[in-house]
Amino acid sequence: MKIMTEKGFTLLEVLLAMTLLSIGILGIAGLAGTAVRSSGYSQALTQASNLAQEKMEALISVDFSNLQSSDSTTARTDLRRTCTQTDTTVSRPVYSCSPTTAAVVIGSQTYTWGYTVTYIDLDSSGTASSSDGLKRIDLTVSWTDPLWHTTKSLTAVTLRTRG
Repeated sequence: MKIMTEKGFTLLEVLLAMTLLSIGILGIAGLAGTAVRSSGYSQALTQASNLAQEKMEALISVDFSNLQSSDSTTARTDLRRTCTQTDTTVSRPVYSCSPTTAAVVIGSQTYTWGYTVTYIDLDSSGTASSSDGLKRIDLTVSWTDPLWHTTKSLTAVTLRTRG
């Protein structure tokens, strides 16, 4: 007489396999969420970088002696600004400038920008002025991360000579 044994999976083996499969799928789903968040931040950072470069190039068109001056009449409306001196140290005066139209909308994201101008004392006289012929521009672009509701910013820095 021949005894037949049935081949197949037991209920315990099926439950164990389903548990392991569920854990794997949940792990992948968590990575997908991280990838989406990283992609959104990366896109916003790229747009902020492009905006900073665009505004920095626009500031290069401003006359050297007027970089730190308020201007509400320039033909380029995006360069109209209010500037105030925020540091009166004679060896390194700093002016903060806020554009009158600081908000720029790209896609669904709103970015704001502003800049500071710092005089550099080239001749080591202890007094920095336009006659030294060098200014540092720090341009900052800020935005609110829509996922985390936190403010992010990017700062671009350049040196501007009189010539």
